[in-house]
Amino acid sequence: MKRPVNLTLLLLVFCLSSCNDDDKDSPYPSLVTEMADCPTNSDGTMTSITLDDDTRLVLTNPQTGLRANVIYRALAGFTVEDQKATLYSLTAAALLRDSTRTPRQDPTNVASLWRTRRYLNLHLLPKTQGGRQTWGYMVDSIRPGHTFLSLFHRQGNDPTAYTTDQYASLPLDSLPETDTLTLGIQTFEGRRQWTLVR
Repeated sequence: MKRPVNLTLLLLVFCLSSCNDDDKDSPYPSLVTEMADCPTNSDGTMTSITLDDDTRLVLTNPQTGLRANVIYRALAGFTVEDQKATLYSLTAAALLRDSTRTPRQDPTNVASLWRTRRYLNLHLLPKTQGGRQTWGYMVDSIRPGHTFLSLFHRQGNDPTAYTTDQYASLPLDSLPETDTLTLGIQTFEGRRQWTLVR
């Protein structure tokens, strides 16, 4: 089974459509923004996306020139009509891996986090000057029914200049099967914690 991989580039997909006089009175479908798994086939073409509720949407505008036979993780912006999606944007999402052996908790700010059936998703607000930062998670402790985690973040040589958006996803099936998760994140204002029931 293919596993999601990090989408290392910010992909912007601009879709242009022609219109005629009949289109002027037609309402445009609403833009939807959701986290998604974005698989490619053996030709490196993305023909569908799968949302976190397992809804699979076939793309009206397949994306080409990608790595073959992988699943990218991204925040997708799209419209849906007749059970098909037109993709307008893909924003890279870091796929969080176990980094317990090399602990590091450089600060970042947090806009939000939310749990879906298969992922814990995060919208982070790190400070950057355009350099590379590294993300993961660390298992702090496991108690009966409760797993305690921390966000791994390595700022590296990237100066803390301006705030940017960083999306990340933690696959829940990579964690111990406990009823409760607590995630701690070191922010610029101090450490914060979130507790979620699985």
